[in-house]
Amino acid sequence: MRSILLTRSKLVFLLLLMGLVSACATPRYQTVYRLEPPADAAGFACVERCAQELTVCQAQCAQTYQACVRSVEPLFQERYAQALQHYEQALDRYAAELRSHELQYWLSWRHGPWWYDPWPGPLWVPYPPPRKPSREAVREALIKERCVEDCGCLAKHEACFLACGGRKIAGERCVANCPPESR
Repeated sequence: MRSILLTRSKLVFLLLLMGLVSACATPRYQTVYRLEPPADAAGFACVERCAQELTVCQAQCAQTYQACVRSVEPLFQERYAQALQHYEQALDRYAAELRSHELQYWLSWRHGPWWYDPWPGPLWVPYPPPRKPSREAVREALIKERCVEDCGCLAKHEACFLACGGRKIAGERCVANCPPESR
């Protein structure tokens, strides 16, 4: 009896120790950058031009992306039909395997050694049935595969900004286990 109490006390101690360690976990920081514009008028005008180029680039990128999404629509219908066909085949295989498993289960219980396992217990299902594909998931996968959403506009803007005399300043921001004063 004493060894059981000793084991329980060790378990409680370990749980308390784990709680203390997780409460005092080391903060995790992420490096963030901010852009500081140049002070002179020529640099400021150059930065304004970079901002206009960024706006134009993002607008063109959005138009290209939307055109790509529209062009994917006929292919989407075909992909969704294929996904449904694969689902039907997987469902048929699952049903056949389930019937086979169920038959083996009942045959082994009725004709197996009664002294070994007189109560077979609940029927065990080998694995969950396949999931029916959703139209949205197939559409999103196809769009992600075919269409580029990021055209690199921000990288071009940053290069232009730095060429105008601006500065990129690195800093840190707490993202996990932050001390109370940094929140």
